[in-house]
Amino acid sequence: MSLALVAATAAAAQAPQRASGDTVPLYRLEGITVTVSRSRDEVLHLPYAVGLLGPAQIQGFEPTVSLGEVLLEIPGVMVSNRYNFALGNRISIRGYGARTQFGVRGIWIIQDGIPLTLPDGQAQLSNLDLAAAGRIEVIRGPASALYGNASGGVISVESERVPQVPLRPELRIVGGSFGDGHVYQKYDLKLGGRESRLDYLGHLNHFSTDGFRLHSRAKHILLNARLRYELSERSDLSVVINYVDAPQAQNPSTLNDSLARAHPDTVRDIVLPPELCPPDPGLGGCQDMGEETRQGQAGITYRQGLGAEHEISLVGYGLARQLGNRIPFRLIELDRRAGGVRAVYRFAPTEGRVSRLTTGLDLDHQSDERREFLRDDQGVGPLALDQDEQVTALGLFAHAGLLLAADLELTVSLRYDRVRFEADDHLVTVEDPDDSGIRSLDLWSPMAGLRYTHATWLHLYANVGRSFQTPTTTELTDTLGGFNPDLQAERAANYEFGLKGTAGGRVSYSLALFRADISDQLIGSEAAGIERVFFRNAGSSVHRGIEAAASALLAPGLTMSAAYTLSDFRFDEFPSEAHDFSGNKVPAIPPHVFHGRLSYAHRSSVSGSLQVTVVDGYYVDNGNHDRNDSYAAVDLRLGYRIALQTSRSCPSSGSTICSTRVTTPRS
Repeated sequence: MSLALVAATAAAAQAPQRASGDTVPLYRLEGITVTVSRSRDEVLHLPYAVGLLGPAQIQGFEPTVSLGEVLLEIPGVMVSNRYNFALGNRISIRGYGARTQFGVRGIWIIQDGIPLTLPDGQAQLSNLDLAAAGRIEVIRGPASALYGNASGGVISVESERVPQVPLRPELRIVGGSFGDGHVYQKYDLKLGGRESRLDYLGHLNHFSTDGFRLHSRAKHILLNARLRYELSERSDLSVVINYVDAPQAQNPSTLNDSLARAHPDTVRDIVLPPELCPPDPGLGGCQDMGEETRQGQAGITYRQGLGAEHEISLVGYGLARQLGNRIPFRLIELDRRAGGVRAVYRFAPTEGRVSRLTTGLDLDHQSDERREFLRDDQGVGPLALDQDEQVTALGLFAHAGLLLAADLELTVSLRYDRVRFEADDHLVTVEDPDDSGIRSLDLWSPMAGLRYTHATWLHLYANVGRSFQTPTTTELTDTLGGFNPDLQAERAANYEFGLKGTAGGRVSYSLALFRADISDQLIGSEAAGIERVFFRNAGSSVHRGIEAAASALLAPGLTMSAAYTLSDFRFDEFPSEAHDFSGNKVPAIPPHVFHGRLSYAHRSSVSGSLQVTVVDGYYVDNGNHDRNDSYAAVDLRLGYRIALQTSRSCPSSGSTICSTRVTTPRS
């Protein structure tokens, strides 16, 4: 059960209404443009699947803690909320990223034009700020031709538009209870406005939770600031700064199936701190699993229009991250520095057969100082790993559109990536040989798409392309010490056909059918006699699926939306030393997912929504022996706006009112 309260000053009430491009009415997509394609394109004119969410879907009734709150409305996207802030949410698009143990893998994440994904393809979302987000754009399917290390797709989060007044403060309070005295609370303070040529938006939030399970407390403070200054009518300069301090993120870890069913709020002994340790703990004792994180990131974007048809943009960013992570028998200390630059040229002619041309360069560098210590229930032991890791990624790309006829457009993209990994091992002994080494990967990612427009209600498209996912630095280590010279990037050949359209300004829909043939899958296995996992290219799989979505304006203020995903993902070839998993279903992916939403918002006071989510059961292991049950959830949310003399407040409550076993997916 939760309660939200929003208050804004009277200046907000006097502010003009947002433009339709910012509110993003999903039932009227005609004319709405996106930038996740690295140019400015109409949603209906792109030859691939794109999802779009506006502020009403992002901030309306949501606590704005997790992307899983809002991405349910986009088919093909699955967010497994583990309610474990030490691991974060597991996000997958068309199966990519579904088996990631922590962070986000295989999906490129962007916030206000600044990448959150690192050169090795992993992303941490601790500094992602949904409470100040006004728009989310999602490419479903391979985006390596645009972004490089992005087999699954792209998620771009943009801050909300600032109010056109000198100052608008807003306070938002969200709180709720899991029962048994376990509560969560979140405070958001926003300051935004426009003064002459300067737009600014600042946001500070404090979040804390006791969690539903034992040993699942978490808290953080997040600060975000965005400044935009108009240098001229055709140029502007933007600065984005964010900082997160997360001093506590307890890790409740996993449970076996029988214990999860009988006592879902409990934990294993090994995750507990010593002061809560039972008299006779299990193997390993009590080791207080969890992590502490600090991260600061800043980015600057310069945009310059050159006449009516040309534009250049330059982006530079940098980040620093410190992490302390207590996992079973290990303490990990990580000191990270990363940064990069981007240069993009766009050409959008007003006449001729060339409809658009975008070309550019991406250069990113990542430097990690990683130390790992052995530990047990008695404390921290000797140093087990002391290593510096460097990753440098260079990408060159070009993207063009060609009008073959008035209603037929060809889109082609090509990107070249060179990713260089380097590790310098500072701890070399007889038992632990030198793991230093250098490895470089050269990758080409082409894509071609065709779009035919019959009418505004029917746009047909098809595309083919290739994508890749590189191994990380730790995955490149071989069993003899040093880098594995034979380990390659995971590659995929992708095919998609779809249709989308809008009718009467009241209805929009999309339908996509896709197939991905994945080769050289990165498969981990434990070497005999030592507790380390090494990787090899030892598998292939075929991903087939259907994605459907529709939204409609039923009456003034009353909207309906629905999204359905069918996934048939199977191992094509997957031999192992003990078993052959060829033909088995890929685990962690439900075959069927449905989400429906009915929303109402009256101009004066009342608002609410009714949501239904159904997730099919799915296997959790390669052998297809164990599976998570299917579940359904119904969510009812109500809000009432109260007008005061100097402010406006909007209390709302939301809770799951019925379910048939809600379960968190397991790896």
